[in-house]
Amino acid sequence: MKSILILLHCGSNTGYAIGPLERTFYEMALELCNGDESRVHFGYPTMAAGPSPTLPAHFSQYLIIDTQSANSTDAERVSQYISKHNIDTIFGFDQPVDRHMYRSLRTAGVTRFVSYWGAPMSSIKPLPVLMLKRLQVALLRQGPDHYVFESRGMADTAVYGRGIAARKTSVVPLGVDTEHFSPVGSDEGYLHQTFSIPADRKVLFYSGHMETRKGVATIMHAANALAASRKADDWHIVLLGNKGAEHLPYQQMLTVDAAQHVTFGGYRNDIHLLQREAYAAVIASTGWDSFPRSGVECQASGLPLIVSDLPGLNESIQSGVTGFHFPTADADALANVLTKLLDDPALRDRLSVAARQRIIEGYSLAVQQRQLVAVMRQVLGQTGQI
Repeated sequence: MKSILILLHCGSNTGYAIGPLERTFYEMALELCNGDESRVHFGYPTMAAGPSPTLPAHFSQYLIIDTQSANSTDAERVSQYISKHNIDTIFGFDQPVDRHMYRSLRTAGVTRFVSYWGAPMSSIKPLPVLMLKRLQVALLRQGPDHYVFESRGMADTAVYGRGIAARKTSVVPLGVDTEHFSPVGSDEGYLHQTFSIPADRKVLFYSGHMETRKGVATIMHAANALAASRKADDWHIVLLGNKGAEHLPYQQMLTVDAAQHVTFGGYRNDIHLLQREAYAAVIASTGWDSFPRSGVECQASGLPLIVSDLPGLNESIQSGVTGFHFPTADADALANVLTKLLDDPALRDRLSVAARQRIIEGYSLAVQQRQLVAVMRQVLGQTGQI
């Protein structure tokens, strides 16, 4: 391999979810280039927000590139950059099977193209449609040679939805900083004091988007069920990630009693301090989900994780060992699992220890980087380039 371009589908400095990946991709590329940073490049459709703070401050090898652009001037500029810097390998983020710019990249010298996906690629298709998709992909010669997914469920959407050959897919789960996200280190009572929650309440934690598919409504209905059935005043639900008035429709779903046990905490940058004092975490997605970073972070912080049984999302835990699955959109089932944990602190503690250990062993940043490097070396090795 001569040089590598890390190709992002979004603008630079996008924020929370992308930043850790940018750093991991940088470290992966640096290892592939034997520590020679001059062979590492990053590309974005726009850099209006400035460089990512997760990349080294001195790093300056950036290319403005939008693979959706059909503009010939853009194509020529990108081709010249690829040729000038001897870039023969691309590691793209969420790059699909076909884009306008791919032909220019290949013509300029790109011989290996790997696309990393942080989301499902497609819905699962019936066999007749899938056969057509496979034919279409087989006829496309310019796109990615290999696809990396964060879960087997996401990889299956490529194989059985988009028609990608299974041999051209790999699974590399997300990794997190297990020192930053850990069960210890914050001031005692930080979570309760921050949101004025009574100290004797066990906090059930959610962090994520507020869009419908994330299942916040299911959590609200579960809160109603807990408020109606539970005599002990020993629980509270904290949800982070709401912006503006996003939380208001969900608050309106709550009964008067349940509303006393639910707090929307907004968008915050101290999540690692807050969640380590929680009792358990919930991800109740009802639409597609992937292998959410928040779930890995919560488990690294020692929280048992309760997740809806969706492909991809259900791989984020080991049911009965680090958390529990519940049927998608079944608020009563979620309430029952939460009740089980609330009533059995010893069970909660066993799950907590196992969750933390599982992340350390299989989902740290070091493990993720090692697996990405292994996939890249395998792909590059197919043509004897490394």
